[in-house]
Amino acid sequence: MTPLRPAIVAIILLAIAAMIAACGGGGSSSSGTPTGSGSPSASGGAPADALLVIAPPDATHAVLSDAEALDLVHDYFLTSLSQDPASINGVAFSGDDLVWGTQPVPPSANADAFNAAYSDAYGEPPAGVPVATAYDAVYVTALAAAAAKSTDSATIRDDITYVANSPGDIVGYGSDNFAHALEVLATEGGDVNYIGASGQVDLDATGQISKGSAQTWKVINGQIAPIETRDVDLAAEAGAEVPAGELKTGPAAEGPLSIGVLVSDDEAGTALNNAAQLAVDEINAAGGVFQQDVQLVETQIGTPEAGSAAASTLISDSGVSAIIGPASADAVSSALDAVKASSVPLLALSGAPELGALEGGGFLFQMMPSDALQMPVLANLAHEGEVTSVCVVHANGAAEQQLAAAFQEAMQFKNATVRASQGFDAGTTDYKPLLQSCIGS
Repeated sequence: MTPLRPAIVAIILLAIAAMIAACGGGGSSSSGTPTGSGSPSASGGAPADALLVIAPPDATHAVLSDAEALDLVHDYFLTSLSQDPASINGVAFSGDDLVWGTQPVPPSANADAFNAAYSDAYGEPPAGVPVATAYDAVYVTALAAAAAKSTDSATIRDDITYVANSPGDIVGYGSDNFAHALEVLATEGGDVNYIGASGQVDLDATGQISKGSAQTWKVINGQIAPIETRDVDLAAEAGAEVPAGELKTGPAAEGPLSIGVLVSDDEAGTALNNAAQLAVDEINAAGGVFQQDVQLVETQIGTPEAGSAAASTLISDSGVSAIIGPASADAVSSALDAVKASSVPLLALSGAPELGALEGGGFLFQMMPSDALQMPVLANLAHEGEVTSVCVVHANGAAEQQLAAAFQEAMQFKNATVRASQGFDAGTTDYKPLLQSCIGS
């Protein structure tokens, strides 16, 4: 083999060095450089036009202060994690700076009948917990069982998108609507599209709610000011697949449909169980499923780690065909292995964005709109402000990392660029090296 000439070797070494520089290589984690959370394919090139911070208020304040000191960008974007005066108090924004943020809000829905029914049944209106989501999860499960003509858990799982998503006859909640839905499903090829007290429950291919709403807010004269509420449709905003669902039938039901409810052992858990019981009572008033009353089995847990054992007990001892809950992301993660092993669908009541990264095996449905639904709205705000390249700086938590990934996906759909997405660990005090690397200069 002929040895390479020194000139050729030099050229090769220079090319390799240029490639490393373009990928933003090097750095120290103590100064805020990411620990395995960057996106080399998106980094390098011209400086970013704007900075997105995904972090709690104290870290947001420190990042913004250092960014202002560097004076590299004048467009800032923040998430719901930073919607707190502590994020901006004392930050010396210049007159040219624009600071936008978003906050997920419950989608608009006709929930008056549900609120009245809940108040009549339990003496007070629902508040503070996603009770309407627990209520709707029962309806979706019962409709899926009716469509499947079976209590087989795997078949019910397969039919959840069939009854929750478009197309199909639109049906609402309440005894009369459920009776009508049963009539539709009893016909050959009958299909329904359930719209509940919490709004539309269209689920994408990963089992996450594909529609939601986010409020935009802006920093004006040092204050956080709400601007407007925008609806989010992932099918339109980020190209997410929202399947129509395919009707599947399973073994004929030999007994009543049994649904488990897995909630925390506090007032919030009681309220979620109350909402689920209200749905069961309405369904049974309409004749139940398979002309038998639906049964609800409640289990309360004191810690998220107890989710696994509680889910196993609901499945093995109570024979439930589906589990609704929990509302904690950690408890959902704990219960997931048990439901996957038993082919029982888990209709989670958490909107935590990190659930989107779990391997649910097709058995996890995130019935609460994920906080990640705010990211397409942030991408739209950047697009409307003619921002084409953004530096993303985020805390190294599971939720923050998932929000960063959702923003990058939304920006790619708009042919815009995330120049770099870099994380930092708790305890970081100097963000300037990270910002200089991420934004470019």
